[in-house]
Amino acid sequence: MNDRRSLPSLPLVSILAAMALSAAAFARGQTAPGETAPLTLRRAAELSLAHAPQLAAQRAAREEGSASARVAADALHPSVWLSTTPGYSSGLPVAVAGSVPAYGALTVRQTIYDPMRKYDVLQAEAHTADLEAVVESGCAETVRATVRAYARSWTDERQADAATRRLAAAEAALQRTSDLFDAGRVTEMDVERAKLAAARAKQKLLNAESDRDLDGLELKRLIGWPASAPLRLSSETESALRDEAEADNLTVAKKADPQLKSLGRQIELLGQSARLASKRWPTVEASVQYQRLPSYYSKYYNSFNENNFSVGVSLAIPLWAGGRLDDTEAKAHASVLRAEAERDARESDLDISVRRAEVSMARAEAEHSLARRSQGIAEQDLSAAEALAREGRGEAGTVDDRRLLLADADEENAKTALAALEERTNLLFLRGDLARAVLGEEPPCAAVPGR
Repeated sequence: MNDRRSLPSLPLVSILAAMALSAAAFARGQTAPGETAPLTLRRAAELSLAHAPQLAAQRAAREEGSASARVAADALHPSVWLSTTPGYSSGLPVAVAGSVPAYGALTVRQTIYDPMRKYDVLQAEAHTADLEAVVESGCAETVRATVRAYARSWTDERQADAATRRLAAAEAALQRTSDLFDAGRVTEMDVERAKLAAARAKQKLLNAESDRDLDGLELKRLIGWPASAPLRLSSETESALRDEAEADNLTVAKKADPQLKSLGRQIELLGQSARLASKRWPTVEASVQYQRLPSYYSKYYNSFNENNFSVGVSLAIPLWAGGRLDDTEAKAHASVLRAEAERDARESDLDISVRRAEVSMARAEAEHSLARRSQGIAEQDLSAAEALAREGRGEAGTVDDRRLLLADADEENAKTALAALEERTNLLFLRGDLARAVLGEEPPCAAVPGR
């Protein structure tokens, strides 16, 4: 007789099983969202924007540049200092560490006008504009990489399915040929040809499965999922990114290009800094100070007052600074020329890129249209062959041959669909519409916070 006291109760078994399943899910990298719901293209883009480490670095660099610009601007703001200068003088009191000995002092300083500090502010703002463009471009690049990886993974599933059907048809043809050889109706060479066709079909299946695994791994890395997480895709990539083409894609691309917008802003700011550096402006500063002085100063001054209050304005005109002013002016003008040359080069590159993208997309969509027609004909041929076979009027092997042709047509259709989607993605990327097409009405890509 079994000893029931040695077995755990049913509720305890259920609890332990639930704990084991939870631990397994945690060990797989907490992939419950990927298991319960298929991954959409939009969700994949959102995850990649939140996870991309290079994008996090670009955002951090932008924040660093913005902080540097604020630090430069803060030099023009008023400042208040509370200080003490303990000291002793055996004779006439002199300055110690920049101030006469005092119990305490309260100093207010305000820069009224300092062209070199304003120059630093403009240079820092120009650098920040460049970093803003880097972040915006990085966001668009991240979305484009995600769309491509998602589309390849989707296509790999279709190609693997076509390869499976091709292998089944090749193995059926091999079995039929072997039966005919046993009956003495075909030669050994025919059997070898059938074996070779089956081996090639099997190799194509292995290749398709390998591509699917590698592209799936790339997509998981982009969205921050562990390699062991299950990947189920839901978006129909052929219907994704449907967007009405603009009448003039180049005009739209130039208007939306982050680098061109940044260079325009840089030229404006650097031009202002060059104008400041080209003139010898005076520096004007104001200061208000209160000091509590030691009483022993009275033996050196007839009208001594322990509470000393002073107000003053400093006006300094640069005459000669060891060449620093001239070199700063030369640097400012060179920066403007550099930004203008980069803008011209970017416009030229963008012109060529947009034209090439338009032609490539037209070609890819035409190839995909032909592939769809070929797939439709292959489907009709297979249906006709199967109907004849059911009526006993078809030739031996015709159905298997038509299935092989349909598998080839399906694979070609998937490849051309992927090519058309990639070209459409590239054109949307150049036009600056890719993030909107994928994410919809979302906040600006660059504003998405990193994890």
